[in-house]
Amino acid sequence: MRVKFVGVIVLLLILLQFGCSPSRSALDASPDGFRCYYDGRIRDIGRPSLVVDFVQFKGPEKTRIDAYLEVPHNNLHFTTDGGDVLATEYTINITINDNQNKVVERKDIIRKVNTTRERVSRYGASDRILESFYLGPGEYRFTITILDRAINISTQIREILQVDPIRPDPIAIGDLLLIRSIKIENGRRVINPMLSDRVLTITEPFHVFTEIYSDSDVENLPLRYGLVRKYYNNDFLIDNPFSYRAQRPYHRTGIFVEDRDTIVLRDTLLTLREGTTQIFLPFDLIIDAGYYEVFVENIGVENNNANVNVKSHTEFMTHVLDFPHMTDVDQQIEALHYVASTRDLNNIKSGETIEERRRLLNEYWQNVGAWKMGDYYERIRIANELFTTNVEGWKTPMGMVFVILGEPHFVDCRIGIERIETWTYYLQSGGIEFVFIRERTADPDDRKAHYWISNIRGGYSNWLSAINMWR
Repeated sequence: MRVKFVGVIVLLLILLQFGCSPSRSALDASPDGFRCYYDGRIRDIGRPSLVVDFVQFKGPEKTRIDAYLEVPHNNLHFTTDGGDVLATEYTINITINDNQNKVVERKDIIRKVNTTRERVSRYGASDRILESFYLGPGEYRFTITILDRAINISTQIREILQVDPIRPDPIAIGDLLLIRSIKIENGRRVINPMLSDRVLTITEPFHVFTEIYSDSDVENLPLRYGLVRKYYNNDFLIDNPFSYRAQRPYHRTGIFVEDRDTIVLRDTLLTLREGTTQIFLPFDLIIDAGYYEVFVENIGVENNNANVNVKSHTEFMTHVLDFPHMTDVDQQIEALHYVASTRDLNNIKSGETIEERRRLLNEYWQNVGAWKMGDYYERIRIANELFTTNVEGWKTPMGMVFVILGEPHFVDCRIGIERIETWTYYLQSGGIEFVFIRERTADPDDRKAHYWISNIRGGYSNWLSAINMWR
């Protein structure tokens, strides 16, 4: 009788423990709308996606906000009548609230897309939209919702935008817009813009567009523009996150810039007329995958007015051609850093040609199990989709854990002084938990916030066992 009673008590305690832990669905209903980062990203896969860039220019009375929206075709659901023509329809709602949460503008967009199977499957295929708004100075929240009408599923993103007045006193520079190509049609200049969050690849020279404002005519204004590559820290690229914890017990900055490399730096002379002057600055080079900053600054007119912008810059990330897939041999070798031994890595890297390194890489996977290769790089792809910030997703702390262990069995979120997310895994060798802390940022909707490993609960042997499964 006592044994049965004890068994009932243990069962109740287990049920109570699970009942007290917040479920993933319950987290969505938290007071401030905070959702586990992992759950939020998983939810977005397979849903309609939307990328937006806001570019600010001077309007007649208020600041003009050009919202460039891009809807990738690969996340839309198309229908067909049996032929090669595919069709879909989606709607976009844009709502703008001021800092008092008052709606200042709302716009609904209905788009119908007719395309072909070949175009849909083409890398980077998308639908592009430009909407302009005129707003006074202040902070605004943009809520943008896209609804795929074929499956009646929506995705919503929020962006906080600080709008400042642009006063030419005596010189001011608007925001920068990346231009993939320029052509002339019917006597008019037609541009093909690149959104900073969706610069897939740059395989040919590009331009940067901006506007310069002057309160008078200026002859031969010295202007400097350039391109800088940023290298972010990768101290989490180790096969032992326990060492990561020991090396950085007070690490609270997330992913930070370790080095800057100036790729282009040019000076030019510009003649301005009172009012607005539009300029296109050429960058006649092809750049590799990486994270970049492009800037334009006035170096000729002194200006002590703090409200005047005499320098403008924007950041963007470029990917390899097949991102989020990993097909580049040297990148595939680099990704083995998580699981391969130093001796195996050195052996693969010893190949003098791409063909030789590919052969050595294939031999490595044949030795450890050919079936593991597809699984490993599939996790790399998913990690790139889920966790990419200023570096590819597989290089982030969350990406590292996901690549080794896969989807967590349980995700728990806590909101206090910091936002904490805990991933729990139940392994054959025992349980292990990874505690991630979100970098402190003023914007709770920042989709590029960094998470780093704050604590690991579980034996080091459990982690080694998981790595050995790949060997």
